[in-house]
Amino acid sequence: MDKYKRLVSNTLLFAISTFSSKILSFFLTAYRTRVMGTADYGGMDAIVTIGNFFIPLVSLGIANAIIRFGLEKGVNKRQLYTNGLLSIFVGFLLLCILAPVLNLIPFINEMVKGNWLWLLLFVLISCLRTLNCQFVRARNLVRLYALDGILCTFTNLLFNVLFLSVIKLGAQGWLLALICSDACSAIFLFLVSRIWRYVGLGRINTNLWHKMLMYSVPLISASIFWTITNTSDKLFITSMLGAEWNGLFAACYQLPTLLTVVATLFTEAWQLSAFTDGTKAGREDFFSKVFAAYQGLMFLAGAGIIWLCRPIMSIYVAREYYLGWIFIPVLTFATIFSSFDNFLNSIYMVEKRSGLSLVTMGVGAVLNLILNALLIPVWGVQGAAIATFVSYFVVFLIRAYNTHTLIAVDFSPELLALNFGLIVLEAALCIKQVPGSYLWDGIIVAIIAGENLRGLVETAFRFLRRRYR
Repeated sequence: MDKYKRLVSNTLLFAISTFSSKILSFFLTAYRTRVMGTADYGGMDAIVTIGNFFIPLVSLGIANAIIRFGLEKGVNKRQLYTNGLLSIFVGFLLLCILAPVLNLIPFINEMVKGNWLWLLLFVLISCLRTLNCQFVRARNLVRLYALDGILCTFTNLLFNVLFLSVIKLGAQGWLLALICSDACSAIFLFLVSRIWRYVGLGRINTNLWHKMLMYSVPLISASIFWTITNTSDKLFITSMLGAEWNGLFAACYQLPTLLTVVATLFTEAWQLSAFTDGTKAGREDFFSKVFAAYQGLMFLAGAGIIWLCRPIMSIYVAREYYLGWIFIPVLTFATIFSSFDNFLNSIYMVEKRSGLSLVTMGVGAVLNLILNALLIPVWGVQGAAIATFVSYFVVFLIRAYNTHTLIAVDFSPELLALNFGLIVLEAALCIKQVPGSYLWDGIIVAIIAGENLRGLVETAFRFLRRRYR
């Protein structure tokens, strides 16, 4: 199949799964802000954040190896899945052993607040669901993967309503809903795709396991660094300003996160095309054309979010959360460049250079921690937003430079700089609430659309022409 045709086909299928889950997450935030106070919302969000920090440690990053090695010809799928399953159980056993020690750390003890059992269960079930999802993708069962995304979205909604509104479990109901929906997804994929046929302790391939761990272990630290950059601001805010401010920050972050609907579905489809299609010589043109369309789409969507953030927040969340709109413009910058970082990470994965992924995200994580410590005492929650943006921006600059030696991508720097300059101007007008800012911001959105729509349309027609042929 032509690589452009495959990219379009996979993008549409992943869109079904990703769009439904991301949109549900967006509306669930609005629902939770109406049944949970800012303190409860912020406290449980901090626990979920800690759980997401443990997930790559427990899984030993093996999900990355599942999709990378699973797409290669000649790899025994039964040995691959069994190795992944054993890696997760070994990692989970280590976490259980270390949990009493971790609980002695005042910072973690304060955040978890006696919810260790639920936290451990959340981490294990999430790891198993991710393993099954990646294994299904590695077997090219894309339609089943998309269907699972829809079913997981539906069960997540049902369990949230059940635990928060019917049984009224409060903050813990949020975590329990995540556990139950992930468990349903993991079991569904295990049975429907007959994954049970790929489990066999007698088929452990230590040589393959070693190769998988050599590839995935550097990505453990990379995933941890990514989590630190993405979520440490919430822990800093909770610790330094209180759970109420973290609840406000977490709720307003959901609006910029809508950009990840575009980014995630595109990246998942993009990775399959990047791994399986073409030679290295042919990839440079492919990567360059795709990034040109991708960055235009992300800036246009981001500009629209900044333009409409105030009216959306006024009807989206409970009144006590509305003030969070002022953090949205900077968080939108962060989300845009986070998406660019993920795009460039695909180059590391294609070239099996996971060490570079580790180093670059390490730089971003350390910078994020330093900036959070420096800026939050000065600018409060806005300081955390700025720290997140600067970290992702620096990682983008580093990756844009060092990936050039692997695959020479044309980033169209003039257009990139113009888009970024326009969206910064738009954000400044919005935050300062300059008279007539809605009008001026609308004009800026129109300019960004005019600058990028031509490239987007040309790329779309190129894909369609190739598909027709």
